[in-house]
Amino acid sequence: MTRRSIQLGDREIAYTVARSKRRRTIGLRIGEEGLVITLPSSLGLHHAERAAREKQGWILDRLERAALRARARLQGVDGEAIGWLGGELELTVTTHARARTVVERGPSRLDVCIDERLEPEMAAATVRRAVHRWRKDEALALMTPKLEHYAGELGAKRPKVFVREQAARWGSCSSDGSIRMNARLIHFDEALIDYVCAHEACHLLVMDHSPRFHALLATVSPDHKRLRRLMRETVPPGVEF
Repeated sequence: MTRRSIQLGDREIAYTVARSKRRRTIGLRIGEEGLVITLPSSLGLHHAERAAREKQGWILDRLERAALRARARLQGVDGEAIGWLGGELELTVTTHARARTVVERGPSRLDVCIDERLEPEMAAATVRRAVHRWRKDEALALMTPKLEHYAGELGAKRPKVFVREQAARWGSCSSDGSIRMNARLIHFDEALIDYVCAHEACHLLVMDHSPRFHALLATVSPDHKRLRRLMRETVPPGVEF
């Protein structure tokens, strides 16, 4: 095996080249050791680099997913760190004599109050569901006016905004004028959220990533190149959920 590295987008990616006498095509996989490219024994090393460049989008997406899986995941218990606008909120779990779950955000805490009669396993599951709902609601409330603002600056029609829990894509725009944003964005600094909102609002007018799109993006986010790079490099705070 041979260790090499390659620049893909804004990232320097280390990868391993393996050889196989049985393979007739080039294989790519993301494992615990990172990116592994397996070549048929008849091909030179430059074929591995060419394959990495051709599959750049797939590689960056899978590496991000692998990094998220490696992070600590939300358990729904007291003291966990919840990402919030580039910082963290401490999860505090309390109980009351009602069936209704209540979530309140303070300056440095996220308070979740649940039914005192719940068994520990059910209590933790209830907290996790509540935190998921809270994140989606907060994301929708924060990002909708941002998207409407950028659409207005661009002279585009006011978008229909939806928030989803997504593993990789930060946002997407459909030809019908609807924009779907990733609830996980709420963990990032607000400047990065603004960048993603500006990016998706531009897709209301230009659906591809052509030079015309990037020229349009520069009008509402002049620093978009730096923010895009920072978005790729930033690991959001708090546990993953």
